[in-house]
Amino acid sequence: MTIPYRAHVNERTLLNLPGFHGGAYVYVYVEDTTERGLQHGEYCEPGCLCGCVENFEPRTKLEISDCDRRVSLGFDVDSVGYRENSLHKLDTLVAALRVLREALVKEFELYDERARALEELRERLEDVQDEPPGGAATRSPRPS
Repeated sequence: MTIPYRAHVNERTLLNLPGFHGGAYVYVYVEDTTERGLQHGEYCEPGCLCGCVENFEPRTKLEISDCDRRVSLGFDVDSVGYRENSLHKLDTLVAALRVLREALVKEFELYDERARALEELRERLEDVQDEPPGGAATRSPRPS
C-alpha cells in the first residue's frame, strides 16, 4: 500500500481582489516526505537486494496563473548545486517582485499626473468651445 502524499505546503491563493477578473492565482506545493523511506524500483519486491533502491526528490511546484496564462516552476533538491539553484530561483523571484512593486507605485503617480493634465486640457478645450464665434478677438479688452 502506498503512503498518501502529505505536504509541508499545499496552497492556492487568489491574486485578485474580490470583484476583479477571476482566475488568477498562485499555487505552492512542497511534498512532505517525512514518512517515506527509500524508493524501490517499479519491479522490485520488498527486501530486494538488486541495487534498485534509490532516493527520490519531493514533489515541488510553484504555479502562477493570470486567467489563461500560466507559469509553472519546479525546484530540485538532489544535489547541493541544485538546492542552491532552487533557493536562488526563489530569491530572484522575490527580489524581482519587490522592484516591480516599487516601479509600479512610481507609475501610479505618473499616471495620475497625466490624468490631471488631461483633465485640465479638456476643461480648457470646453472653455474654448464655449466662446462666442470669433473667439476672444471679438470680446472687449480686459482693463489693465
